[in-house]
Amino acid sequence: MVRYPLFITQHGKLERERGALFFVGDLAKRAIPLAQINEIHCLARVSLTSGAIDLLSEKGIPVHFYTVTGDYKGSSINDASPRGRLHLAQAEHYLDPEKRLHLAGEIVKGIQNTMAFTLSRWGVNPVKLNSVNVDGNSVEEVMGKEAELWTHYYRYFGEAIGVENFRRTRRPPEDEVNALISYASAITYGLAFSSSVKAGLDPSIGFLHSVNDRRHSLPLDLADIFKPLYVFSTVKTALDRGLFSGRDFSKKKGAVYLSREGKRKLLSALTETLRRTVYYKPWKRSMSYRFMMDYEARRLKRHLLGKGEYRAFRPWWK
Repeated sequence: MVRYPLFITQHGKLERERGALFFVGDLAKRAIPLAQINEIHCLARVSLTSGAIDLLSEKGIPVHFYTVTGDYKGSSINDASPRGRLHLAQAEHYLDPEKRLHLAGEIVKGIQNTMAFTLSRWGVNPVKLNSVNVDGNSVEEVMGKEAELWTHYYRYFGEAIGVENFRRTRRPPEDEVNALISYASAITYGLAFSSSVKAGLDPSIGFLHSVNDRRHSLPLDLADIFKPLYVFSTVKTALDRGLFSGRDFSKKKGAVYLSREGKRKLLSALTETLRRTVYYKPWKRSMSYRFMMDYEARRLKRHLLGKGEYRAFRPWWK
């Protein structure tokens, strides 16, 4: 059975009752179908009882927590399996300049691939984006190429949604479109965190983004590859459908945030994107958008252990 993320947008708690998991809110109590979900994202104030923590740990289901404005806060994950050899290999690839540069370059190529793919599906010919040579002699140079790609992508995205001179603003977002992008991007970071841990990787060691004490860097690497597919595709589709109105946003001191109903609409649209499937010929079966990120983390793991050569993600369907 294919499993998908569960997004909780109401205040409440998760508790265990007779071997099952329940969400208890102010107005309702409902069972959580654990066989149908692979991760839980708490986008409101949600507490977990010790019984719920035990059950989720047994099932290997991570729980991610966010602020009411959508910023990632932390996770509850059962990470008891021995992964020392993999983590040592991951650290080695970070500390070796040549090995890290290879991985950083491939990650940026993956970002460029998904950017070009989404733009072409919108009828945009991304000439300037495709002309960027993302190779570099250092990770810092490669990161500069990534920044150049995003500059082009934001402009093309603005044209695709009919917003002239679109400018990406964050922390805080200054308009409705940026509020949608920021919220969906935070969720994508949580998805990437799950993918990293499920593959047995150490989320704190990335290759494009440097190790730091503020955020885990590997989820940033994975999230950036898939943001064009997850975030920008979802936002554009939702805008094309006229899904949002002024009541779905609130403004505070120059910042724009999603209301509870706005969050619900965006998460519904994002779930639809994550559940989309395409046929993958090597497996002779379909693969969901959500699983593509999991698979990317697994391919990276194989590279670190010397079992395969990591190459950038490239959408294979039309």
